[in-house]
Amino acid sequence: MNVPAAIQNRRAVKNFDLDHKMTKKERETLLALALLSPTAFNIQNWRFVVVDDPEQREKIRAASWDQAQVTDASLLIILCADLKAWKKEPIRYWHSSPESVQKFMVPAIQQYYDGLVQVQRDEAMRSCGIAAQTLMLAAQSMGYDSCPMDGFDFEADRKRGRRSPPARR
Repeated sequence: MNVPAAIQNRRAVKNFDLDHKMTKKERETLLALALLSPTAFNIQNWRFVVVDDPEQREKIRAASWDQAQVTDASLLIILCADLKAWKKEPIRYWHSSPESVQKFMVPAIQQYYDGLVQVQRDEAMRSCGIAAQTLMLAAQSMGYDSCPMDGFDFEADRKRGRRSPPARR
């Protein structure tokens, strides 16, 4: 499927085939494509958490206003933002670049984010949004529907140590 077709055909669906399971190769392909999502300074401040355990998915569903797609979709990915990714060895994002690029980019990352909490949050949320769209379009191109989600009980989720909503199929 081409990109315009994936965009035109993508829909947020709520009902999934309970008997269908994505193959390991399909899952790997989908996640590999998601990892190509662009981020400012290439800091890759998104994290993808694949939840396979049925019991855990039931708990997430309970904290997600009982939305069926949490347990019924063949794949559940929780998309998390790492607000401090810019601090964690920023040279690693530019290790294959020429030294002159590294010498420019690493201090630029520090200057852009240091002490600017709102910028850190905004960039992480923008990056996660781009990654979510990449996941949905990649899934559509593979013949899968998806459902981005944000409706959940923040307090219940926080008690389990997560701070991000269940994302999608």
